[in-house]
Amino acid sequence: MQHDNLLQHESLIQPADAIEMLKADHRRVHKLFQSYEATNEPAMQHQIAMALFVALELHMHVEETVFYPAFAEATTRAGHALVDTSLEDHEQIEVCLEELQGLEAGSEVFEATFRTLRLMVEQHIQHEERQMFPQAAVALAAQLEDLRDEMQDLKDLLLG
Repeated sequence: MQHDNLLQHESLIQPADAIEMLKADHRRVHKLFQSYEATNEPAMQHQIAMALFVALELHMHVEETVFYPAFAEATTRAGHALVDTSLEDHEQIEVCLEELQGLEAGSEVFEATFRTLRLMVEQHIQHEERQMFPQAAVALAAQLEDLRDEMQDLKDLLLG
């Protein structure tokens, strides 16, 4: 089945640093959205949606617990504003995820809410990759490998 590797959480290739790890998560989430849109098979859509929800929850938790605090500590007021915006995005995404988990997959309401989720996530990814990550690459240059390791340890713990 072509979706099997997308539904797995572990990666065989260790990202170079924390930012590359987060970008890899972004690419995986994007591919899950694409895979969902590419299939009309309800069971597969459900499986992809569940994998997507877990990937988003895990990614947001790692950012909020490890990456954002490190960036906020190492940056200026402008960096703090980027973190605040990202945290607000996470809150909106979380509300959307909660709504989706209470809906029947495939229903019109689910599909409309799922499209809203995709739009919010894609905008959030663009914000991070275009604005936050370039600043974080400078502010956290000496810590990026240690942060990657800390983030991977947290993922491993959460996925248990």
